Amino acid sequence: MVSTILAVNINALLKAIERATGLKLPSKVIEISLSDGVLHIRFEHPEGSETEVEPLPTRTPIYLFRDDKTGRVTALEIVDVDGILKELGLEG
Repeated sequence: MVSTILAVNINALLKAIERATGLKLPSKVIEISLSDGVLHIRFEHPEGSETEVEPLPTRTPIYLFRDDKTGRVTALEIVDVDGILKELGLEG
């Protein structure tokens, strides 16, 4: 089980998610948190609220957050970081 963010290559993870989903994610990350296996990656603070939350097409639940005012991607939440690392072949 991943117990520290230092164990996760965030750049490789984001690139693998882009390849798996066909989605282009922002390249700037301003905040990362890990709690109870849930990895939250913030790309920017929303100008409005984050009401546009969409699940990504992966077996492991990943949710993409968008600013409802600008439509820009603001954050990504991975519900099971161990699961997505395994699914994308990034574990170990």
